[in-house]
Amino acid sequence: MKLHLRLAMAAGLAAALSVLLVLGAAYYVTCRRAESVMGQIGRWQAEFGWPFLAVAAGGLVIAAFFGWLAAGTSLRPLSTLTATTSRIAVTRDLGLRIAVTRDDEIGKLAASFNTMLDALERSAKAQKQLVADASHELRSPLTAVRTNAELLVRGDVPESERAEVGQAVVLGLEELTGLVSDLVELARDEEPAALVEVVRLDEIVSHQVTRAASHWPETRFTVSVSPTLVRGVPDRLARAVGNLLDNAAKYGAPTDAVEVTLHDGVLEVRDHGPGIPVSDLPFVFDRFYRSAQARAKPGSGLGLAIVRQVVDSHGGTVAAVPAPDGGTLVRLVLPTPA
Repeated sequence: MKLHLRLAMAAGLAAALSVLLVLGAAYYVTCRRAESVMGQIGRWQAEFGWPFLAVAAGGLVIAAFFGWLAAGTSLRPLSTLTATTSRIAVTRDLGLRIAVTRDDEIGKLAASFNTMLDALERSAKAQKQLVADASHELRSPLTAVRTNAELLVRGDVPESERAEVGQAVVLGLEELTGLVSDLVELARDEEPAALVEVVRLDEIVSHQVTRAASHWPETRFTVSVSPTLVRGVPDRLARAVGNLLDNAAKYGAPTDAVEVTLHDGVLEVRDHGPGIPVSDLPFVFDRFYRSAQARAKPGSGLGLAIVRQVVDSHGGTVAAVPAPDGGTLVRLVLPTPA
């Protein structure tokens, strides 16, 4: 039996019992008052008994009818919710919403359902965009590696150029490996609670500076850090810090140092390169975004996007601003444990 019918029957039964109770009490009182006239008790019972029963039956019918109307009106949003859910399951259209026209519990349920659909729609759009962007970025290196590999297999490359083509294949595979690794990193969701711990961010920064210095031997790094505790996943934090250092070394001036400071929970990485145009600053942390001057440099355009994802998942903030006297300053702030 449908829910609104059950509610209507329950409302009608409750109303009918109330009517019967009131009428029964009235009937009893009336009969008690009539006891003084013994000869007329039968006539009183005949006159008042059937009308009471008729009124009770009529009250039952009327109460059930109005209970059915009230239940149908109250549960109509639930029927809409059910229909919308079924339609989404069939059409996979996450753009459908329920009109919220009331401020009671059912209206709040509909609003919560719309909020859930908003989150699902954003997630689905982000997933589709990531797949589309990844497909576009993977196409060029895959084509280059395949072409060079086919040339080597067919023997169409002169002996003097075989080493150069082979090196191009290796470099292409390294680029693909880095891109796939970045995509896997971006596909990760929130940090698992079991992996979160209190870590020394200053030690992570120092270790990543040592790694970056070996990877960028022509770049000089200056470091000033103070002991800093944060809650997070060490590997993910190391990846974010390493990406900031690599980005600064890649775009900084080779004659000037990359300055790294960490004090009071604020990490700053400053380079002395040409800087980022003001018009590009709002987009530098977007996936696959590369400014016009950065397209000549190697990379996938995912490094800073990974930084933002890691920082967001740790409840922090990150921003890039023009540095005084040129260059770029990236400021990363993570919450410290209480």
